[in-house]
Amino acid sequence: MTRAEALFALIGVVVGFGAGWGSIRLVSARSDAAPPEDVVTPGTAVDSGGDGDGAAIADPAMVANANLVESLRGCSQRLARLTDDESRIEQQLEAERMAEADASQSLQARRRARRDPSPSDWRELASAGTIRYLVPCASFNPTPEVMDRLALAPRDVPAIQSAFTAARDDAWTQIRPLCAAAAGSAATADKLGLDACPQVIFNAEKAADPAAADFAMRAVAAVKAGLTDPSVVPAGDPLGAAFLVLTGVANDAEAKLGSVLGPQDAHTAVYGSGSCGHTFEFNSPGTGSSR
Repeated sequence: MTRAEALFALIGVVVGFGAGWGSIRLVSARSDAAPPEDVVTPGTAVDSGGDGDGAAIADPAMVANANLVESLRGCSQRLARLTDDESRIEQQLEAERMAEADASQSLQARRRARRDPSPSDWRELASAGTIRYLVPCASFNPTPEVMDRLALAPRDVPAIQSAFTAARDDAWTQIRPLCAAAAGSAATADKLGLDACPQVIFNAEKAADPAAADFAMRAVAAVKAGLTDPSVVPAGDPLGAAFLVLTGVANDAEAKLGSVLGPQDAHTAVYGSGSCGHTFEFNSPGTGSSR
């Protein structure tokens, strides 16, 4: 029961009590009334002993009614205060809900920017000399909760698994020789794999020529932002070549899925919240360390 409902119940009790008590008092007053010749109009004085100073006798029913009116006035005032309090609380709760919704949307926008940078995001990354990309997981085995969140059907899973594997294999074909050169052998590159090899390539190029590494990274980010074409990336530059491939792995997986699931579901399967993928970010030697 809310406070307003409790107060309404209290008013009912007061009204009932007042009415009952008033009735009892009225009956009592009538039973104790003076003989007919002594009956007076309510509110007039009656001679109490012939001295002329008799006090006015109030009608008990009117007194009870006045008390009831006063009680109801007090209940009404308390009800008004409770209503105002509840209104303020509702406004505060609504403001909190709106703030939480805004925070959630802001968080989701930041997550999308990390997983799937827009051209505008890439322009900022190019200015900072930062490379960010998403690599789909080697295996895609989502829980039922993740499937519901992504609005995908169980029959979609094999197609997603196949697309993720194919996109990773295509990228590895190009990254493996670059990693082998940086790591010293193909065997070492194979042990590192697609997820770890970019760090080895980055470290080697940063140590060999920090300025060239910085230029290559800014050039790749500018290409992703649509500001220029891939020809600006120096030919034969290991870091530039690696990042051009890596920033396209997720897009490749999405393209492979598009003909099977449709564009929207393909995009959700790759970039959706809860989908399986790892986001990597590298900062150029001029802006800080990689992570």
